[in-house]
Amino acid sequence: MKKLLAMLLALIMVLSLVACGAAEEPAEEPAEEPAAEEPAEEAETPAEPEAITLKVWAPQADQVDENSWLNVMLPQFEAAHPEYVITWDIGVCGEGDAAGIVKNDPAAAADIFLYANDQMGTLIEAGALAKLGGAYLEQVQNDVAQTYVDTVTYTDGGVYGFPMAPNTWFMWYNKEIFTEDDVKNLNTMLEKGIVSFPMDNSWYTASFFFGVGGTVFGPQGIDAAAGIDFSSDLCIEAAKFMIDLAANPNFVNDVDGTGVAGMKEGTIHAMFSGPWDRPELEASLGENLGCVVLPTFTMNGTDYQMKSFAGSKAIGVNPNASNPKAAMQLAAFLATPEAQLARYELSAITPAATACAEDEAVKSNFVVVTESAEMATATIAQPTIAEMSAFWDPVKNFGLNILNGSITYDNVEEMLDATMELLNSNGL
Repeated sequence: MKKLLAMLLALIMVLSLVACGAAEEPAEEPAEEPAAEEPAEEAETPAEPEAITLKVWAPQADQVDENSWLNVMLPQFEAAHPEYVITWDIGVCGEGDAAGIVKNDPAAAADIFLYANDQMGTLIEAGALAKLGGAYLEQVQNDVAQTYVDTVTYTDGGVYGFPMAPNTWFMWYNKEIFTEDDVKNLNTMLEKGIVSFPMDNSWYTASFFFGVGGTVFGPQGIDAAAGIDFSSDLCIEAAKFMIDLAANPNFVNDVDGTGVAGMKEGTIHAMFSGPWDRPELEASLGENLGCVVLPTFTMNGTDYQMKSFAGSKAIGVNPNASNPKAAMQLAAFLATPEAQLARYELSAITPAATACAEDEAVKSNFVVVTESAEMATATIAQPTIAEMSAFWDPVKNFGLNILNGSITYDNVEEMLDATMELLNSNGL
């Protein structure tokens, strides 16, 4: 009996061990699970922030004090990018000075900088501007109108910057002298008041040639082989119009601030420039200050639209940047509609981003509305290629020779031909 009991107890123990082993077997299958979860644990563990330095050049107005645009936006960029610990190296460089400084030593220049788009060719040839691609290219194409995209497009079809603001000019006028209908036509204005125009400033002078179909390096301003063409019969007529304009007793050449001074004194009633003259003009004229898209001018009974250059001021990224990824991220961040709107609110600089036009403050600003309308309706693309350097002096001298009487009806065609030879003699 004892032997039988002992056998039964032994059998029970064996069965218990088998049962325990069967229960533990399923637990062996997911034994690898902790290892599979390790990458997830690593992803949740924040990486050590990368210590970087970003060198930024911008106009003085953007960094005057802690409330200036650049000093407001950079901390926001830091907050949006905790993966970086950033040391800022900030310098002053106006958009118009960028190419002259950067090209001297691109490797030592800023990682990002603001530049006027007519300098783009010089910067690209110096190896100082990075071409945009991927999401950055899409940002430009989606955020601004095609007019602005064209201002930063080069001969290879590449886009080399984030447009931030328009760079063009329009017409200011005194509402006490001219009505809204008067300012639609330059001939009408000259019958009622004194008009100032910078005849010997080549950024302005060619507006009459552009109005009758004159071209500069093709429709986009990037076709060097197309050259500069002011040779049509209409361009000759436009030159004669300029001769008549200079001889008109109600015309004043705007040089060395003549236009602004005359508008403030009331001796000049209309002038041509951009938003930079608003503070002085508004301080003197108040609610009597108006501005509009360039007027038409009438030749032989036909109206032609004066046209200014359509340019932009853009943010460029230096391909020599020591931290190119972060530099591109910063440029894109500063060019967002939100950042451009902040710049407008802090510095009253017209934004290029289309979405900003829906902001109530922007829509109610008559200068911003005029500048945007000018860009959209009465401009030609300002060339960005290096060959454009041949444009400025000959056109300036043509205007000077009209003013001093060297160009007359008798020799205007000959003088225009000579100017064309100079315009197309370099780099073509």
